[in-house]
Amino acid sequence: MKAGCGFTLKRVYLRACPAAQRKMARMSNSTGPMHASQRSFRVRLAVQTTLVAGTLVAAFGAAAWWYATRTLERSVDTRISAQAQRVWNRIDPRTTVREFQEVSDAVFPPVADETPMVMVVMEHVSGSVIFSTASAPADLEETFRGQFPTEDEIRNAPPSPEPPDLRHRNEDFVGEFLGLPPMGPDRGRDRPGGPPGAGRGAGRFRPQMPMVRDPVSFTARARDADWRWGAFSNPHYTMFVGLSLTDFYSEVNRMAWWYTGAGVAGLLLAGLAALWTSGRAMRPLARVVGTAQRLTASELAERIPLQRGDDREFAQLIAVLNEMMERLQASFQQAVRFTADASHELKTPLAVMLASLDEALRQTPPGTAEHERYASLFEEATRLKTITHSLLLLSQADAGRLPVRKEPYDLSADLSRLIEDGEILCEGAQLTLEHEITPGVRVNADRALLRQVFQNLLSNAIKYNRPGGRVKLILQPEQAEAVFTVVNTGPAISEEARPRLFERFFRGDKAHGRQTDGHGLGLNIAHELARANGAVLRLISSQEDETIFETRLSMAD
Repeated sequence: MKAGCGFTLKRVYLRACPAAQRKMARMSNSTGPMHASQRSFRVRLAVQTTLVAGTLVAAFGAAAWWYATRTLERSVDTRISAQAQRVWNRIDPRTTVREFQEVSDAVFPPVADETPMVMVVMEHVSGSVIFSTASAPADLEETFRGQFPTEDEIRNAPPSPEPPDLRHRNEDFVGEFLGLPPMGPDRGRDRPGGPPGAGRGAGRFRPQMPMVRDPVSFTARARDADWRWGAFSNPHYTMFVGLSLTDFYSEVNRMAWWYTGAGVAGLLLAGLAALWTSGRAMRPLARVVGTAQRLTASELAERIPLQRGDDREFAQLIAVLNEMMERLQASFQQAVRFTADASHELKTPLAVMLASLDEALRQTPPGTAEHERYASLFEEATRLKTITHSLLLLSQADAGRLPVRKEPYDLSADLSRLIEDGEILCEGAQLTLEHEITPGVRVNADRALLRQVFQNLLSNAIKYNRPGGRVKLILQPEQAEAVFTVVNTGPAISEEARPRLFERFFRGDKAHGRQTDGHGLGLNIAHELARANGAVLRLISSQEDETIFETRLSMAD
């Protein structure tokens, strides 16, 4: 019966919520470092959104910049072609240099704040320049020669139309009608290589010259600048009309800077918007985390609030978590009630058993087998009574019903009884008790509960010690706290056992043997009672021949 009862109580408490409470406490203590080492989902979402948006903005900006550049380039070609066509309509194979100059001045008048067009006319046979405007670059003749039409293109060119009979027409009227500048009587005399008077009286009407091919556009560099050229060819010569791309590149650069600035601003806005949106989306998770951090084993009644603006997925998560907490609360309350009821119900039978065994011990002669059997039963019953009392005390602490009556008192003077008891216990265990108690240390705590904390620490230090070792008790004030330290010369606590040191029914010996008396509740009770008084009990260090436990609590004003 004893073994079954002990196993049942142990199993219940191993499954009860104090374990969850310890896990919550460990998680709460490690919240800062864990958050510092892990990435924030909100920041990561904002960064990923910014990267995606940046890729899209960069791709769109590159495509838009390329399209705008091609559009500007086409507009330059269109402008060149339009002006070149005006020139083309005013010239023919017999046009003189002076006439070229007159046409150039008429078609390409200088305009302020605008890059002027230039014109170069080159003959196919000799490759020489027939006419060139003053501002035309002179270092592109070889490039221009590479843009001449081929012999096949010249051979297949359509013939020039014959001029109509204008004997009965006013020649000046015809020239004005065709949009041509007035022609002088010396037309043709300035034509290089032409005989004198070759064109006299014969050039007032200009038939449309045939183009041996479609106009050709190309870009060439001269005078440390890029030029856009259009090549217009007839069977005799090719006319090159060009425009400097300096203004074009300035416009392209302005567009590039505009696209870059707009892209950076868009990325910043996208990042801020993603950060703001993720922050709003993470608000339900913040409520979940805040509620979980406030939950303790004795405070499981709090629920995660559900708001109207929560998304459906988060609302489902909150509802599931609230249902889970309700089940945990019901299970925990049931376990606490069971432990408290079982401990309470065991008190009377144990008292009867102890009274009967005590009477049997007195009536049985010492040294007999019956006396030894009764003594063993009495010892086990006493042990079971201690466990029952401890479980009842812990169930009250778990349920938050532990009676705590705090009052200011002199802790230094109150430790004198603990030192007296310690000297007696150490003398029986062949240990040396040392103490350094600073007088006048006052605390505000429950005297009885805090005394039991120190008694459990002292008993633990005596049990787990080596023969001839020592136990040292230290009480000293540190700023606004009273620090009580217990040092013993026992074996070091293993690294595996330290995280479970304050768990219930945990003992360092894996077999739970009886070489060292105890039931695995002393440190847990001390931890719970210290917490009830607002104190912190922890293991400072444990190495060979020195294990240190420390209790910190606030001093009384």
